[in-house]
Amino acid sequence: MKDFFEKIIGYEDVKNQLRQIIDMLRNKEKYEKMGARRINGILLDGEPGTGKTTMANCFIKATGRESFIVRKKKSDGKFLDEISNAFEEAAAKAPSIILLDDLDKFAEKDGGEDAEEFVTVQACIDDIRDKDVFVIATVNSDASMPDSLLRDGRLGLKIVINTPLKNEAEAIISHYLSETVAAGDLDAKSIARMMDGGSCATLETIISLAAMKSAYNNQEKIEMKNIVDACLDDFFHAAEIDISISDDTLKEVAYHEAGHALAAEILDPDSVSIVSMRKDRSSYLGFVRYSRRSRCEYTFEYIEKLMQISLAGKAATEIVFGVSDMGANNDLHKAFDHAETLVDDTCSFGFGNWIQDHHDAVAVENRNREMASLVERNYIAVKKLLIENRELLDKFAKALLEKTTLIYSDVQKLMNK
Repeated sequence: MKDFFEKIIGYEDVKNQLRQIIDMLRNKEKYEKMGARRINGILLDGEPGTGKTTMANCFIKATGRESFIVRKKKSDGKFLDEISNAFEEAAAKAPSIILLDDLDKFAEKDGGEDAEEFVTVQACIDDIRDKDVFVIATVNSDASMPDSLLRDGRLGLKIVINTPLKNEAEAIISHYLSETVAAGDLDAKSIARMMDGGSCATLETIISLAAMKSAYNNQEKIEMKNIVDACLDDFFHAAEIDISISDDTLKEVAYHEAGHALAAEILDPDSVSIVSMRKDRSSYLGFVRYSRRSRCEYTFEYIEKLMQISLAGKAATEIVFGVSDMGANNDLHKAFDHAETLVDDTCSFGFGNWIQDHHDAVAVENRNREMASLVERNYIAVKKLLIENRELLDKFAKALLEKTTLIYSDVQKLMNK
């Protein structure tokens, strides 16, 4: 039997769920004999660009059924009729499938759960309940959808399509690169790390932008620099370094970001994906991105490590230049957020710090004192760590000043891995 999902890289769990539903549609008696309830429709939920529509089209082809696609193209009074007509045609030509693409966009933003479009879809699904019509819908988010439409018997089975995992992203990038004229030494792992959390569409866009840059520069092949520049421009929206910034300031920025990166690699090895002196939307000057564990894997010790990584830029600046770091405001907020998690949210320092009444001045003072003590202790710890690894800190800063941006493979080389 032909596998219509074979061209989709990764997402094995999603594809297996869809294959099972396809088998149910093809072999109803087998499932009825086991007492399995009939599934009338499914909802594919995921961020834009994760391949929901592609997955839905593969599903439709695999069933071999005639399909009817409903997609809102413009806001006018005819759209409700389009919905109803599609369901009527599908019922007349059953067995069939209806694809409600971007269902969450059917209604206007101020329409709410009682929007006519949702009411119409719900009524149409109920009308074809006894027909052999399967409904598949895609949404970027089901937050605006009425619960009644998402219950069993309608679109009760939700399959979430997340952004690709690291190994999946690496395979997807390798595939996109194979369709371009790319240099043979491009590191798909570093590229995937750099764009951690990016959708399939984003990964494809970055490779395409890199190809444009290489063509504009009259290069024979796409090089890693083209991909890094495309990531900085389009994924991180990182502005070019202002040429008016003094060399002394640039050196401080280099050591600040080097401190973050080095602390992250020592405390949580193999975690840094990119370090840059270019300014992204959330930074003062420069930024570091490193992967974090799943929230369910957080421990007291790991949260302290995150606190130290947040404080490492400030520590590096003060070690090297002997001055207070004026660009560490965001870092301090992050450090105190981690401290609050330990002191307040998890009561790691006793229940006496738990505050329900924030007007209790004594309780607030005790809590804040505990948080400040915790941040101070971890600042001293990371400062000691960087002093002990001063040679590596200098190497990181020197490399940043030379290249402006370091990617995963650069960081690993600096760490002699």
